[in-house]
Amino acid sequence: MNSNYRRTRAMVWCLCGMASVAGWGVAVLAGAAPAQAAPAGAHSAGAAAAKLPPLSYVCTMPADADVMEDKPGECPRCGMALVPVRLDAKWWCPVHQALEVHDGPGKCRRDGRDLVQVTVSEYWTCGAAPDRKMLEPGSCSDGQARKIGFELRAHGDHNPRHGGQFFMATDAWHHLEGTYPQSGLVRLFFYDNFTKPLPAKGFTGSVVIRDKSDKEIASYPLAPGRTASTMEAKIPAGTAALPLRATVKMKFGAAIPEQPFDFQFNEYSKDPAPTGTAVGPIATPRPTTTGAAVPKPSPAPPALANAERNAPKPSTQTGSRPATTTAAALATVPAAAASQEAGAVTAPSAAQPTDLFAGEIAPMPPALAAALNEDVLPKDVAGLVAELNNRSGQIDSLVRDGGLSEVWLPAMGTKTVALVLESHAASLPAAVQQRVHEAVKRVVASAWLIDGYGDLGNKAKIVDAYNSLKSAVSDLKAAYESH
Repeated sequence: MNSNYRRTRAMVWCLCGMASVAGWGVAVLAGAAPAQAAPAGAHSAGAAAAKLPPLSYVCTMPADADVMEDKPGECPRCGMALVPVRLDAKWWCPVHQALEVHDGPGKCRRDGRDLVQVTVSEYWTCGAAPDRKMLEPGSCSDGQARKIGFELRAHGDHNPRHGGQFFMATDAWHHLEGTYPQSGLVRLFFYDNFTKPLPAKGFTGSVVIRDKSDKEIASYPLAPGRTASTMEAKIPAGTAALPLRATVKMKFGAAIPEQPFDFQFNEYSKDPAPTGTAVGPIATPRPTTTGAAVPKPSPAPPALANAERNAPKPSTQTGSRPATTTAAALATVPAAAASQEAGAVTAPSAAQPTDLFAGEIAPMPPALAAALNEDVLPKDVAGLVAELNNRSGQIDSLVRDGGLSEVWLPAMGTKTVALVLESHAASLPAAVQQRVHEAVKRVVASAWLIDGYGDLGNKAKIVDAYNSLKSAVSDLKAAYESH
């Protein structure tokens, strides 16, 4: 089994662990729904032409937003023709958004906030026909270079806006961010699938407090908040201490089933504030060439689970999870990967432009690139088994610490190690090879389930999926240890 097979399909870098989970029929896919047009600053069409994102084919129906293929055809659900798009990971201002589009992390020039990573589609236009969007750079009829533009994709930005934890409802339309800004106050922010504030009209719900064993011990109603897109619950002092384990039970309408979202606040949420108006371009450039190649995912064969086949990240997320991760999630990534991550972002220098309006393609987020990098993995079976244990154990730690939005990263890392281990099965007896293949399939399926349930903030489902993954890991180890 070659490394291209093992890396799985990825057209977009995920920002918050977005993936389709088999059986849901839910869109968690960045870039698969109609876009909101967003003009951008001038980019160099020549530079963009050198590194075009691959073409993906998506369904334009919002209800079929989880459909994405790597070749033309019809939507398998609604029958509409799939349309081509070029999907890419970019960085822009959380408030000013497409007024600044960059190829790497940094600060927004307008208010000093950190840039956030989003999934966009790229297109080119000519002044004579600005509404005609082309998928290639080039020259217009008047000899002028085509101008690049960007559209935010549905689910392309799952970055928390208020220092909280961001989850998506199973309808792939409603999103919420849970925060705990002060003792005794749980505040929710609601968004649509483009992360635009969504009025909480007709929403009802409650905040259920859980004890250390996750037993529900108290429930408090949610009431309208200080803005139309927020709701709040007051928590009495007796149950308000940190760490606060809470399940938000929401109904987004009378006809919509109640859905739980599990939160754990280990500290108070801090709403990011602007650091003042920034002067001049201050985006941190990302080098276009490095000593170590970033793994480039490629399409997976049809035999893989549908969840993996249709997912936008290899995965990659992103994310939603966002391109950030806890120290625990990367604490045991092999040293070479950590070194690669540390060198992935460089400070501006005289030799590098500080304002990256060059149309270059942003590479995979460093944390995920490290988790998927097969080159840094041990070469022997014993070492791979130890690394498999290492990465799968990180999932357990994150669940216990309440890091549900971050479990996707070690899940993808565990999947990577399992697939590499599978390549060592050729020397085993046929019956043992079959055991290895079956165990690896279960690891892959469980990893995707962990990823998807992490997006939904469903701790119980994550635990179930992790138990399945742990069982598959145990069977995989036993198969190798038997010979």
